[in-house]
Amino acid sequence: MASKPEEFEVFTQPDTETMRQLMDKIPQYLHNIAAVLGIKSPTEIIVNQEVLYEILTRVEKRRVYFHIYYNKLKMGERNEGALICFWILKLMPFKHISIPTTLLNTKIAYTFFINMLFYEAAKTKRKVNVKSELMNNTLYAFQYRDLSKEAIMALAESLLY
Repeated sequence: MASKPEEFEVFTQPDTETMRQLMDKIPQYLHNIAAVLGIKSPTEIIVNQEVLYEILTRVEKRRVYFHIYYNKLKMGERNEGALICFWILKLMPFKHISIPTTLLNTKIAYTFFINMLFYEAAKTKRKVNVKSELMNNTLYAFQYRDLSKEAIMALAESLLY
């Protein structure tokens, strides 16, 4: 069993199918983004594909991390979604002609986060705590606070009951 850094395989880029599966989650969790942003169509949003690819690669690296350091524990949909939100906030892959980039990416990450929670809740027969004050605080935290990956993952878990 590997226990020294040199005994572990070097991470390689995820295969095409893995990336396709991850890419498919983006529109799934952003199905209502035009309404949230008050724009006519999601096609108005410009996506930096290289940055989006980097985000999804980082999610895959974290999946390997979970496997190694949590004794083969699966990262799970909720943690995966939280990580995508973190990296959207950090790397800001989305742009729009009339919405400031920071605000746009904050709202996209927030929408992705909330929709992911509702998807997870439906799948696990749980509920999402969507009290307006809590949701406003979450949006504020996404926009102005320096949240870690772990904090966003913990927040996701704490909003499900």
